[in-house]
Amino acid sequence: MTLSQAITALTLCSLSFSASLNAAEVAPLARRFAYTYPSLTAPVGEIEFENRATWKSRPGSLRTFEFRHEIEYGLTSQTQVGLNLANWTYDARARGSTYNDTSVEVIHNLTNPVTDLFGSALYGEVAMGDRHVGIEGKLIVEKRFSKWVAGWNGALEAETEGTRFGDFQESNGELNQSAGISCELSRSLSLGAELVHKMPLVHWHGPENSEVYAGPNIAFYNRHFKVIVAALFQTTNRSEQPAFQLRTIIGIEF
Repeated sequence: MTLSQAITALTLCSLSFSASLNAAEVAPLARRFAYTYPSLTAPVGEIEFENRATWKSRPGSLRTFEFRHEIEYGLTSQTQVGLNLANWTYDARARGSTYNDTSVEVIHNLTNPVTDLFGSALYGEVAMGDRHVGIEGKLIVEKRFSKWVAGWNGALEAETEGTRFGDFQESNGELNQSAGISCELSRSLSLGAELVHKMPLVHWHGPENSEVYAGPNIAFYNRHFKVIVAALFQTTNRSEQPAFQLRTIIGIEF
């Protein structure tokens, strides 16, 4: 399958879901971005099952699929917790899959993106795999006005890894940020763009060889269902990193 065919297939799949949405049940504050988190959390007692798939490709050498399966729960009016049951990778060239880790995340909302000057939230995640432990902290900023949504996330990640769990030999970090802007075209459809900037901290030395990705996104949503697709292209000259990544998020709320 070529790149254009993949994008077309995913878009048509999303459009088919959109056709079944009930306009009377549209959630006006639904998530719009695939890489940028919103500042609002799930309502108290609400459960969402979210599946995320990211295809990363580099001409001639890299074709991987990264999967994440998460259950999110609205704990309080401002706090949401999540359990990522499994983060795993499938390598199309090697035709094999690898379990990466399982993680727990907490998002605490601070301000509202509609009623306040801007929305904000704090995000924390702890991940544990058979060979590594990772921690991530993130600041989420968002603003919603009329049919437009703009968001920004800034994060610091820390990871220690080794040949087996407990025998950690290497420690690295990463600074990253993402941003997006989206316009609502109808009560269940929005179109926008996203940007991702990654700055590796190898052995915790200064940022070097940063990566920047940018591209369009499209989101379909109603009160209980969402589909988000983003296609990002690398704009920096890092030949050892993916030249393209396509992320799809499908969420079902209960």
